[in-house]
Amino acid sequence: MARASERLRADPTALVGRPASDLWEVLDEVRAAFDARPGRPLVELPSDRPVAVIGDSHGDWPAVSSALRFARGRSVPERFVGLGDYIHRATRAEPDPAALPSGSVWNVAYLLAWASYAPDDVILLRGNHEATRQIPVPAPTLLRELGRAYPRVEVLPLWESIVGLLERLPLAARTQNGVFLAHGGIPDRSFWDPARWEASNLRLLEGLLWSDPELEYEDRAVGAPYGPDALDAFLRAVGCRVMVKGHAPNHSGRSLYGGRLLTVHTSDLFARFGEGGVLLAEIPARERIESSADLTLRAWDGAEWIPRAIRHDPELPGPPTGVPAATPATDGSGR
Repeated sequence: MARASERLRADPTALVGRPASDLWEVLDEVRAAFDARPGRPLVELPSDRPVAVIGDSHGDWPAVSSALRFARGRSVPERFVGLGDYIHRATRAEPDPAALPSGSVWNVAYLLAWASYAPDDVILLRGNHEATRQIPVPAPTLLRELGRAYPRVEVLPLWESIVGLLERLPLAARTQNGVFLAHGGIPDRSFWDPARWEASNLRLLEGLLWSDPELEYEDRAVGAPYGPDALDAFLRAVGCRVMVKGHAPNHSGRSLYGGRLLTVHTSDLFARFGEGGVLLAEIPARERIESSADLTLRAWDGAEWIPRAIRHDPELPGPPTGVPAATPATDGSGR
């Protein structure tokens, strides 16, 4: 009989109605895979194949599983990167819907099963909701969702196991062709050298997981606003030209700061925000990405991932021109 993780990779609902032992089997397999391949704060991604990027999903496993099938089913299979916020809010259209009573349980288990099985092809980054023990988040529903699915005696141990695994996810990634990927924003200038990153540093977590663009900045009591000049300086420091992120729903589907910043969300909880839609971004396999205009944005209509135009904000100032970008490291050191 197929293992629980194998069944789950084939069907994100495979754990629904099953005993807690099935979820424990998946989590134990994920932990063993993580132990065998210690993680780093920054993942280096080659650009020999396209990369599909999803934003905040918050339990929307129908959209997430569709996006992963889309990426892996392309004529040239695409790498797949999640920008974090896989748990809490149990979304589809409402924060706590009856239709998906434990949505983020199934979502995170499905994604962890894939990330441990194909670590070079399915990369999960940490969002602020994956670091909730370091910096608390509002409306954390994972405990309640586990309580709906499993006996009370299992809830806290399962929660601790899931959260412990999520805390081991990397903080960011960068592609060889010049795209920086993180959940929220850029860190304080003292952390612009990734070789100095420590995944437990709260100031680093605050910058990468909580910060927002200064345009329509939302004061969350943690994180800091950043503008086009700071973003451009950071990108040049890490050898990139474009950043793709999630976190700020009002910016979803929009390109800011002269094509340097694109925000995507992949949950219909946020379909009414920004440019609307359940979105993913594709980074092509080309030598160099110069702006978000080089990327493809797709929206899920419930059946297909349809290309759609990226809204650019031309009224915002662009970054300085004529400044050569640094060259990303290729030695796998994370520098």
